[in-house]
Amino acid sequence: MRKDFFDTLKAVHDHGMYTAIATNGTLITKDVAKRIKDSGAGYVQISLDGAKPETHDGFRGVSGAFEKTIKGIKNCVEQEIFVEVSTTGTKYSKDEIPEIIELCEQLKVPWWMLYNFVPSGRGRFIAENDLEPSEREEILRHLYQRLKTNSKVEVLSTAPQFARVSLQVEKETKEKAEDNLIIIPTHFYNTRLYEQLVELSDFIGGCGAGRVYCALDPDGTITPCVFFPLPVGNIRNDNFEEVWGNPVFKELRDRDKLKGQCGQCEYRYVCGGCRARAYGYFGEYLAPDPGCINNLNLWEKLKTSEKTSEPHSIEI
Repeated sequence: MRKDFFDTLKAVHDHGMYTAIATNGTLITKDVAKRIKDSGAGYVQISLDGAKPETHDGFRGVSGAFEKTIKGIKNCVEQEIFVEVSTTGTKYSKDEIPEIIELCEQLKVPWWMLYNFVPSGRGRFIAENDLEPSEREEILRHLYQRLKTNSKVEVLSTAPQFARVSLQVEKETKEKAEDNLIIIPTHFYNTRLYEQLVELSDFIGGCGAGRVYCALDPDGTITPCVFFPLPVGNIRNDNFEEVWGNPVFKELRDRDKLKGQCGQCEYRYVCGGCRARAYGYFGEYLAPDPGCINNLNLWEKLKTSEKTSEPHSIEI
C-alpha cells in the first residue's frame, strides 16, 4: 500500500526505536523477508487462525491464504527473524489450537500468542463467534500446562485471565518446581518469579491498556490500545506526558475502580480483565470482562440480549 514502507521502517529503527511488524504474512516472499531483516525489524507477528487451510481461509475469507501465510512464516524463519504466530481465539479456531502450536514447533517458531477476540470495529458484527467463558478457561488451562513442559514454543495470551489461571492451577496442584519458580503469564512475556516475589506480578500482569502502553492511530489520535477506540488526545496537538496522565489512563491503572466481579476479584491486580473487551461489549471501560468464568452471569445476559452493532446496555 505504501511504496516507502521499508524506508520508513529503517528510519524508525535508525532513530533507536524497537520495530515490529504485524501482518497476515501472505506477501512475505523470500525477497520481502530479507528486506524486513535488513530494515532492522525486531520481530514479525504473523496471524494464523487455523491448523488447516479450510479453517484459516474460511476465517480470513480468502482462498489460498493459509498456504501463503505458511510460506511467509518459513521465509521469515529462514532469515532468522524472530517470529511470533498469533491466533484469534474464536469458535472457528478453538479446537485446532493444540495443532496450531504443534505446527509452530515444526516451523521452528519460538513464540505463539492467543489473541482475545475484541468486539471492536467490524468485529462487532461477528461477536457471536467469541469464545464462551468456559471455553476460554479450558484453553488457558491447557496453555499453562504446556508452559510447564519443555515445549520449544513459548505460549502467550492477551487474555489477562491467563495469569489468574496460572496462580489458581499452582494452588490446586500445589506443585512446586525444584527452583521454587512460578510462571506468571503476561502478553509480553511469561515471567518466572520466585514465590517470594510473586507480588511483582501485580504490576506486570493484567491488561496494559493505558497502563504500560497506549496506541497511536495514523492521524495522531492516542487511544488506550489498538482494540480500544476511545480517543484521549492527539500527538499532533497534545503534550504526550500530559496525555499519559489523563483521567482515563489513571482510572485504567486503578484496579480498585473496576465494577462488578472484576472489582471484587482477589486476582484483580494480576488480571483485572480485558478493558478493551469491557468497552467493546458495554461501552464502559471499567465494566467487567464478560469472557471470564467469574462473570458467567453477564455472559448469559449478553447471549439473550438483542443483537446490535452498538455496545450492550446491561445492568452490571
